[in-house]
Amino acid sequence: MARFSFKSIVFLLGLFGAAHTLRAQQDTSHYQLQGVEIFGQPAEIYAAGSRVSSIDSSFLSTYNSTSLAAALQARTPLYIKSYGVSGISSVSFRGTMASHTAVLWNGLNISSPSLGQTDLAALPLGGVGTIAIQHGGTGAMYGSGAIGGAILLTSPDYTSQGFSGELQQEAGSFGRYYSKATFNYGNDKFSVSAGGYRLQAENDFRYTDYASFGAPERKQEHAAILQYGFTQDLAWNLSTNSKLALHSWYTFADREPQASLGAAHNNSRQIDKNLRLLAEYTLGTNWGETSIKAGYFNDLLKYTATSINSIADIATYQLQAEQTYTYGRTWRLRGGINLQHFAANVDGYSQPEKENRASAFVLLRYDPIEALALSLNLRQAFAEGYNPNPTPTLGANYRFYSNNNHLFYLKGNVAGSYRVPTLNDRFWQPGGNPDLKSEQGWNYETGLQHEYTSGTLHLESEATVYYMLVDNWVQWVPTEQGFYTPKNLQKVRSQGIEISSSATKQLGKVSITAATGYTYTLSEQVKSYEGPEELHKQLAYVPLHKATGALSAAWQNWSLTGNVSYNGLRYTTSDNTTNLAAFTLLDLAASRKFILGSNTLQASVQANNLLNTEYQTMENMPMPGRNYAINFRFIIP
Repeated sequence: MARFSFKSIVFLLGLFGAAHTLRAQQDTSHYQLQGVEIFGQPAEIYAAGSRVSSIDSSFLSTYNSTSLAAALQARTPLYIKSYGVSGISSVSFRGTMASHTAVLWNGLNISSPSLGQTDLAALPLGGVGTIAIQHGGTGAMYGSGAIGGAILLTSPDYTSQGFSGELQQEAGSFGRYYSKATFNYGNDKFSVSAGGYRLQAENDFRYTDYASFGAPERKQEHAAILQYGFTQDLAWNLSTNSKLALHSWYTFADREPQASLGAAHNNSRQIDKNLRLLAEYTLGTNWGETSIKAGYFNDLLKYTATSINSIADIATYQLQAEQTYTYGRTWRLRGGINLQHFAANVDGYSQPEKENRASAFVLLRYDPIEALALSLNLRQAFAEGYNPNPTPTLGANYRFYSNNNHLFYLKGNVAGSYRVPTLNDRFWQPGGNPDLKSEQGWNYETGLQHEYTSGTLHLESEATVYYMLVDNWVQWVPTEQGFYTPKNLQKVRSQGIEISSSATKQLGKVSITAATGYTYTLSEQVKSYEGPEELHKQLAYVPLHKATGALSAAWQNWSLTGNVSYNGLRYTTSDNTTNLAAFTLLDLAASRKFILGSNTLQASVQANNLLNTEYQTMENMPMPGRNYAINFRFIIP
């Protein structure tokens, strides 16, 4: 297997050093040290022209006992595939696969090196601070796998002074119980927080067995789950312009994978243990902002069933160094390198595997005038045995009209992306293919954004049209020997429309918030390199239509929230001969706050799938019908 060449190392150092050279040529008297902002330059700043959204904090607070998968299903137009109520959940951005989505935690990629994706059902909202979603190719910013989009997670940010804490207990249908406790302490120099949660559910809901004669109603068995975990966050202000932060996040899941309709239960059980440790040092000087992150992630998966006992234990070591320079309000330049080392002990491989990856990147944000924002980004990646093409991004955001009430923006970008084949793609036995090529993607998009403000009414709307091509798409196909193997089979084209709108309004003492979203996604194979040519047919499990809506109202200590999502018809085969019917889900939640001295008790009632819809996100995997939960949160202070 090829090693990094001397030229590769020189290129890495040169690309990282380019930012320093440019900074040295500037008159540093123009530099403005931004105080607390030295720790707050999110990567989205360098995403001019891209579609970036977030899940609002009120939803995260109301539904913090659910998973990231449930949040994305309810509040975004992304399609979530769940392998039953106790199985893994993955996401589809703009008609791509789960492995085409990058998931980052505090700036570092946490996707599994073996699968190339993240199980969103195993990520509880209680361990997350903010959730941002960036659509389209983002390879220049986030590296391998960011072809369809990226999900950006941060740790909770505790800024209160003194002691605070929270206790939470929830009980719900189908034997569901959730408990959580967090404790925080902070002062001007130091803050520390720690939290833990536990979720247990029998998932013994009733469903219609359409695979049996007469479609009898049955009670779900062997779908129980037990999850628990903890988070720890420590921040130390070493000086007025330097900071050290330590983050840890551990999740454990013990699941009985749900059997599909018509299949006998095989006593299967899946245990996942995920440990994420991250240390970050930031320093602001006249040379700009320096950020160094070091992470250690360990992902262990144990799957047992009749005659099966498989273990995958993978350690990831990651180091990222960045230097950012801000020249007044005109431009910001960030250069950095990212180093990764994987050590995999997987029963499905013939031997333990190790791999090194590296990349260098430069991100530029330039605002020549107040109404225009430009970004130009570039990343060059290196992986043993692979040399992906450079991935540039060019984007612009132009405010072409404004008056006292209206602002109109024209947005657009062109972005390259790539995905290095996963460890499973290359080393799984039998079937691994070490001769796979890297996938390469190009994303083109343009959009219009509108903001309207009148009194207490604020309205934001955005419409985006995109066109994406992904070449050397990797697909696992059957062989004559009876096993599957991955091949670079095809070129895939995805094109569509994304529309969203949100509004806030104050009506006397009542605060109202509303949001809607819609996507039209046409994703199809346009070229086949070998195998069947099923051209111009919608890819399996990619709905043409998905829509979401949310409405919430708050009055004094009362609040009411409603979420509705529509998922269109999805084909289950590449020839589009079979499909899953469209479905609509409606959730409602009502809460009341009770002030107890300086503390707060919040009681809430939730009704999920209120329409009692029978639906499946994966074929022959029934999901729960109408269910309820009652939740109590005691907040100090």
